[in-house]
Amino acid sequence: MNISDYVSKFINGTNQSLFLTGKAGTGKTTLLKEIVETTHKKTVIAAPTGIAAINAGGVTLHSLFHLPFGSFIPDQEIPQVENLSFQVTNPKMLLRNLKMNSQKKALIREMELLIIDEVSMLRADLLDAIDTILRYVRRDNKVFGGLQILFIGDLWQLPPVVKNEEWNVLKSYYSNIFFFNATTLKKTELVYLELDKIFRQTDSKFIELLNHFRLNTINQSDIDLLNQCYKKQFNLLDNEGYIYLTTHNHKADKINKEALDQLPGKTYRFEADLDGEFSEYSFPVDPVLELKEGAQAMFIKNDYSGNQAYFNGKIGKIDAVSEDHIVVSFPDGSEPAEVERYTWENKKFALNQETREVEERIVGTYSHFPLKLAWAITIHKSQGLTFEKAVIDISQAFAAGQTYVALSRLTSLEGLVLASPVHWSGPEIDNDLAAFAKSKITEERANEKYRIASKQYINQQVSDAFNFSELIQNLNEHIATYNKDSVKSAKQKHLTWALNLKKDLEEIIKVSGKFQNQLKSIMLSDSENHLVKLKSRVIAAKDYFIPLLKEKQDLIESHMQVVQKEKGIKKYLKELMFLQGLFYGQIILIHKAEALCIAVLNNEEINKETFNTFTESIKKPEEDKSAKKEKKKKEKGKPKIKTTEVTYDLYRKGYSVQNIAKERSLSVITIEKHLSDCIEQGKIDISELMDSKRIKEILRAIETEDTSLLKPVKEYLGDNYSYAEIKYVMSWLKFERVVGK
Repeated sequence: MNISDYVSKFINGTNQSLFLTGKAGTGKTTLLKEIVETTHKKTVIAAPTGIAAINAGGVTLHSLFHLPFGSFIPDQEIPQVENLSFQVTNPKMLLRNLKMNSQKKALIREMELLIIDEVSMLRADLLDAIDTILRYVRRDNKVFGGLQILFIGDLWQLPPVVKNEEWNVLKSYYSNIFFFNATTLKKTELVYLELDKIFRQTDSKFIELLNHFRLNTINQSDIDLLNQCYKKQFNLLDNEGYIYLTTHNHKADKINKEALDQLPGKTYRFEADLDGEFSEYSFPVDPVLELKEGAQAMFIKNDYSGNQAYFNGKIGKIDAVSEDHIVVSFPDGSEPAEVERYTWENKKFALNQETREVEERIVGTYSHFPLKLAWAITIHKSQGLTFEKAVIDISQAFAAGQTYVALSRLTSLEGLVLASPVHWSGPEIDNDLAAFAKSKITEERANEKYRIASKQYINQQVSDAFNFSELIQNLNEHIATYNKDSVKSAKQKHLTWALNLKKDLEEIIKVSGKFQNQLKSIMLSDSENHLVKLKSRVIAAKDYFIPLLKEKQDLIESHMQVVQKEKGIKKYLKELMFLQGLFYGQIILIHKAEALCIAVLNNEEINKETFNTFTESIKKPEEDKSAKKEKKKKEKGKPKIKTTEVTYDLYRKGYSVQNIAKERSLSVITIEKHLSDCIEQGKIDISELMDSKRIKEILRAIETEDTSLLKPVKEYLGDNYSYAEIKYVMSWLKFERVVGK
């Protein structure tokens, strides 16, 4: 069985947490997407950084778990350190300050699988903080609150970032900052699986060289082989199709700008369209793209049209460009590609209260041409890309794994040019990392681990399916809300209905309690026909309990049909839909228990498709149709108002940026973008937002750096100036040019 099949088996048939790794080019991202598309589990994707989250189609770990910035220590006592310049949090402080609403808590409780991508950048202390929150919110003291986590990444690439000052505090608790040193992982065993088939490279000599760099087992012959690629007089601009990989942003920006300036012809500027929430730290490409005919450019996305005209990392030349038209030609002779804007989505995960399903919700979009100037790029931004030709500057590589990341972007040594010779003083081996790498599981151990974990998972799923304690708990909480005078609340007169529903449910729970005892005796049995007995009892129990649960679900729906004709019951209807969703969710759990038993007995794997065959006939709760009609009726004919206009009106009414963001349920960054647009349109004078001294300093920085990009100016100015202020000044400059001042 190949590794991909093992991953799928463990994900769909156990609750075992996994670490999936593999060298660059082995298909980790492809496998991630396959898992999300095929698993029957309620899944959320997250990553340590904004850009990694956008690329994986997920959210940041900080936003998912409402994590504070700074360091986390797994201790009840905060160490006494003078003049700390960063925040230190312990479990007690973390939970005391946790600002998480009921919807987010419900999502975290319902999650069955969390995928953390680019785990090489995940710090051990951050994982311990996540574990603390999961145990608390899920009301389960097992590791990760009983949640299955799939960690994906290559630890030999870009490592976690920890400042010296932070490490001076954290080293008392961790021997190393990599995620696998989290204290919570000392209480459980991760199944370590590694993809080993390389798709990017085929040259065995190059693959061996890369592996030596990856594992820090470099020898002198490796260095000698690599230094044969050093070309002292190599001119990047004279050699078409080469991209320069360097360690720092300012180097890449300088090379790209100088190369663009040398080209004749008009420069065209293309700007991103931003809508809703989309942090600037997650921008997949710079907000402003400057192109000329003849410019070397690189695609940063695959061709979503399906024509495969280009792929992520393919380099070409701007063949034709106008205000609204870009055509790229390629040195390999393939057909030129007309480029269309691509829209990246900022997603949030939420729990559908009616169906209990985890849903993706798009809260913001970033639309731009999926291109960037490609004479140069940083090694960090090249992660995940593939190049046939590259000039690599690793003379100032400052992070372990940077050299490996840079070299592994190439398909072969033939396309490699070194900007300077590589000097070698012996490998610096991280003992913790090397020891963890040896924990990769054998096939025999994987099979044994799967057998045990599969039995535990089925037993737990069956037990949960017929455990109705959450139903009665939520119903009791609902009944407790009938606490107002009937004159003030329309729902009060329906208390008797709720009490009758509880009485009926208590009768069902009495029977389920007896059935749970039967299940325990079967589950504790080591007999060979354990699963046969379990399946038989599950099917019998399903036939008994599901009609009763459906009856209660229908009862709630009938009640909703009656009360929706009354006034002042909008909130009450939502409460009823939530209750109906709980019964629906319990019915789904029972079907899943049956499906798992049958699949394992037939030596098959259950996935989304096979699971759906067990549940396709089940009626999903529907949102109140009359409420939907009323909402559409109100919205019909209403003129659409541009989102920037709404922000502008609130600003003119005296609202602050923070208050506008709160009023509109948008991020502060989005509101700042709206105000920046207003400055560019001449609606707002920049002096209303900034004093003249700060404007002059930013203007001086723009002139010194000779750029229209935000990042170089921000790096020049430092932390005393915000991105928003720089945006305002750049927008003001555009307005000044338009009006001819």
